[in-house]
Amino acid sequence: MTDDELRTDSGDKVTHVAVKGLSEPGNIGGGLLLGFSMLTFSFWANAMGLTDTAGFTVAIGIVLLGFFVIYFVGGLYLLKQGNTFGGCTYVVFASSFGLFAGAVYVTGTVCAAIGLPCDFTLAGIAFLVSGFFLLAVLPGLKYAAKTDFLIYLFAGIGVAAFGFAGIGVAPAAMNPIGGWALFLAAIGSFYAGVAAVLAGAGVDVPCGKPFFKKR
Repeated sequence: MTDDELRTDSGDKVTHVAVKGLSEPGNIGGGLLLGFSMLTFSFWANAMGLTDTAGFTVAIGIVLLGFFVIYFVGGLYLLKQGNTFGGCTYVVFASSFGLFAGAVYVTGTVCAAIGLPCDFTLAGIAFLVSGFFLLAVLPGLKYAAKTDFLIYLFAGIGVAAFGFAGIGVAPAAMNPIGGWALFLAAIGSFYAGVAAVLAGAGVDVPCGKPFFKKR
């Protein structure tokens, strides 16, 4: 058994105890990133007209409701590990993508079928808020790998752009911007997710040195 000191986000000291013969908790981050890559590739494909738009709404809505569970549980897991930054990000994703967008898309499709009104603006508002959230927390990644910084940057731009389109602000311009921004975020997420999984197998995949150096 070995002890070593760690610090939480608040700076408090905690003691990490490693017991020989027992494996350490795995890193769920790679799986969550690959899931995000699937979602963002899907939104890009829809924005580019590569999907059946009429059927996309209900299909992605059901998928997003499933991701609500995945992201919420994943966020709580990261928070339990002391990762406030990543944990809160995935809880935000669970709320905006999973709960707001998923529920609104599915409900809207059902309402359209039975002749009831449904306001899709709620999903746009959630996208707009979460997109600006991703951009607002970028300073927290200034010492992170370039890949992580760029994922948040492009995801923030893309989600915010879809948010503007969702509330009726220049949708013809915002949808392509959102689509291509999420395409870049999807590529970065796929790469970072694979890198995280391979790291668990002892394979070091470079993700780029930080844009900023610590003084």
